[in-house]
Amino acid sequence: MHEITVKGIHKSLNENGYICGVPFAASVTSAIQTKPVSGAFLYGPAGTGKSFLPIVLSKTLGVEMFFYQCAPGTREDDLVLKMLPSEVTKSGVEIKKSTVFKAAEASHKNKVMLVLDEWDKTRPTADGFFLDFLQYGRLSIPGTDINANLDNMFIFFTANDEREFHEALLRRFPKIDVNPLESSLVMSALRLTHDGHPHLGNAIKLYEKAVMSGMSKPATIQEIRQLLDAISFLGKGADWNSLVYQFVTKTPENHSLLKDAQTSEYVPVNGNIAELDSKKFTGDIAEKKVKKKKIIMPTKIDYLTKVKPIDDAKDIPSDNEIYGVYDYTDENYSMLAHQEMRNRIANDDVAVVDDFEVIRGKLIRKKPYQLTEMSITQYARDAEGITEVAYVDKNCTFKDLTRIPNWTYWTIRRYSKDEVVARYQSKGNGGDIAMTVDMRWTKDNGITVIIAADSPKSSTDFWGRRGNVGQFLNVSEYGTENASLALFSSRFDNGRYNGILNIRNIITHEGIEYSAKINENTDRTTNFGLSYIASQSRDVITDSVSTTYIGRGFEVGIFSNDATDYAFASVNIDGNPTRTALEGINLLTESMMIKEAEHSELKIPVYKAVKVNSRKLANHLKKRGWRFLGKRLGMMGKRYKSTENYMCYCFLFENLAIFGFAYDYDDTVDKSQVFSRMRRIVSQLAEAASVNV
Repeated sequence: MHEITVKGIHKSLNENGYICGVPFAASVTSAIQTKPVSGAFLYGPAGTGKSFLPIVLSKTLGVEMFFYQCAPGTREDDLVLKMLPSEVTKSGVEIKKSTVFKAAEASHKNKVMLVLDEWDKTRPTADGFFLDFLQYGRLSIPGTDINANLDNMFIFFTANDEREFHEALLRRFPKIDVNPLESSLVMSALRLTHDGHPHLGNAIKLYEKAVMSGMSKPATIQEIRQLLDAISFLGKGADWNSLVYQFVTKTPENHSLLKDAQTSEYVPVNGNIAELDSKKFTGDIAEKKVKKKKIIMPTKIDYLTKVKPIDDAKDIPSDNEIYGVYDYTDENYSMLAHQEMRNRIANDDVAVVDDFEVIRGKLIRKKPYQLTEMSITQYARDAEGITEVAYVDKNCTFKDLTRIPNWTYWTIRRYSKDEVVARYQSKGNGGDIAMTVDMRWTKDNGITVIIAADSPKSSTDFWGRRGNVGQFLNVSEYGTENASLALFSSRFDNGRYNGILNIRNIITHEGIEYSAKINENTDRTTNFGLSYIASQSRDVITDSVSTTYIGRGFEVGIFSNDATDYAFASVNIDGNPTRTALEGINLLTESMMIKEAEHSELKIPVYKAVKVNSRKLANHLKKRGWRFLGKRLGMMGKRYKSTENYMCYCFLFENLAIFGFAYDYDDTVDKSQVFSRMRRIVSQLAEAASVNV
């Protein structure tokens, strides 16, 4: 059972369908804390939710509920035992345990809730019969004694004022008036399901008039929701009068009362109790003060760091909802927490870290990783025990599978143009299986990879191999997206070093995006161009480890790791920056470090990706003056006079084309207009390719 607080009870009641305000939740919370037995008398007219409240509350508290519906003339022995016709017994009657008896027995094992609904229908003698039970947890009837553990019981009586209760019984419990909801709360509830409904305001007025009418019961939220649904379904055929009768009033008498209340002014029901002046109860009771000897003790460190255990009593998701599993240990939790800290994010709930949730002794992830999110430092430390993590990528094609590391050593279980299922296993030093990789590819959903390994680092080592031409995945040092930057460097071919999946993900870029490590020991102000970038920024956001510059058409982030011997830079351009900003971004780009590239050759990539038939596009471009560039398969080019004869490249992959320039700032000429023309040209080329090819 969760810790009982007013905030927690209020939130849980409303989330589970019992709409109420904080004052009412406070009354309920205080009632379930009473001794020797917790509970209350719930008074109120029909339809206000008296019976529903304990049902929802039992879910909130996580306790078993025993519900007894009293009928007119219910006797005290009916609460304990019930007699049923039987053909087995000689008497023709079988005696069985009733609700109160079962609840008392269950209270010795777990916390339970006993609900005695419509108690005012019982015989008056039942009041005195129950007094001893509420005080000591015992009931006695001829031949049977019942003993309950009151510490484990919540007891609620509901009543409609059909009779008066015994004074001694009333003294045992607090009383809670369950009045019709205020219209503001009803509005909040209706907005959850019918926000924007054209007759929502009419429905609220209907509720207010129903409360004032004196109907046998006021309109419920469920009835009003049904009314609004019916109006939406019938449309122009909806008749307000008949629908209100059908879903709300339901009798001619109630309908007449509602009609008479049309002119009544709504006044919220508050129980009409007199208001006490708290100042009149102010006073002090003098106590004899005893001077105590001062005792000095050292601070208890364990007390200062003591925390409540994370609640993991949640339902385990179904298999098709699980995409990662670790044992819930301090080591594994720390590993995931450090990963989140590295990304400078944190969840609101301590039970959720890196999208893993603590459930029944496990850390369970309910969504997969993107395969391109894998990085060398994804996990700073090894996990404990065998771990399973799922990765996906919808952009993976059939031909891409041949680029998977060690593909010839995979065991293929299913193979067709629509589906491929395969497994790869590697052994550790002791000869035992250290890693199992299960892969399934389909034409519609791309690739799903499930890695079970004794160390997360073994998976990154495996996928980071560059043994085959046309690398499948670029497992970078910090999970960076540098494919677009490397792709347009002068020494690079058609993405050999970038990872085909990383390249395909360029299609998701809305603007120009790239990031990489910055060269060590470089003066940031001079060589990074940050002074230029800062001068053109309308907003600068900084903290102890990062600085973000935001200006016209750009956002630049600088992040320093713990060692402070290098920095990490990210660039996002979604417009046309100024000449000075472009100079700064160009200098920053030249300082970035990418393997297999000369720093001086890194230029600002200006690109746009589009899904196409690559073969048809190649023929289309050749007719318009484009040519293949030397021996570099899949790379075409054309110079544009409007960009001062810059070469526009087209990288062709299966079902994907990327148009782009490698922009280089020139401090002797204002090339900001050239940059904007480049952006316009690649956008036009991509759009034309998608429409015409």
